[in-house]
Amino acid sequence: MDNNKNDYIKYLRTICLEVGGMKIEKINENKIRILITAADLKKKNIDINELYYDNTKAQSLFWELLYEAYIEESFDVDNAKLIVEVAPVSYDSFVIVVTRIPNSKPLWLSSKPPKSYLDNYYAFDTFDDLVILSKEIDGLFSGESSLYKYHNKYILSLNGYLTKKAQAILDEYGIKTSISSGILNEYGNLLIDKDVFEIINEYF
Repeated sequence: MDNNKNDYIKYLRTICLEVGGMKIEKINENKIRILITAADLKKKNIDINELYYDNTKAQSLFWELLYEAYIEESFDVDNAKLIVEVAPVSYDSFVIVVTRIPNSKPLWLSSKPPKSYLDNYYAFDTFDDLVILSKEIDGLFSGESSLYKYHNKYILSLNGYLTKKAQAILDEYGIKTSISSGILNEYGNLLIDKDVFEIINEYF
């Protein structure tokens, strides 16, 4: 068992060396920062934009880095919720900040609302997709909404209750993304600050 574990550790170390020896820095007991470059990602056949959207290849790299952080910095993410933020720091460098939120009680005792009540972010390739979406989802969403332009994508921010039908319509025209409000507020271009569907339906 120990031999298998050691072999896996060596494998992960090799991966990190292959992508350019990405820098892992422990900020505090519950937060790490990972600095990577476009060249690092290219060696792993990962496009820069894949860091901002749910993608199997990007997620695989992310978990490999977390394991390396565990080996080097004893940063254990077992039984913990994670907040992940990705942001550019230069024209060819990106930083991933991972914050660990320890689970203080079993999930079944959690008093948090279901995901359909929490912040949801959807990415769209064209504004026309949003125009069609706004007409179809009219009356199915209750809550706050805003629209950003970020990295040639339209990012729709929703805070409120999403019915299953509303979620299905959103999934049809957009892609759910894990981008954070902090990244959008700092690096995104705010287009509509509230009532996105109502405004689009009124003017388009």
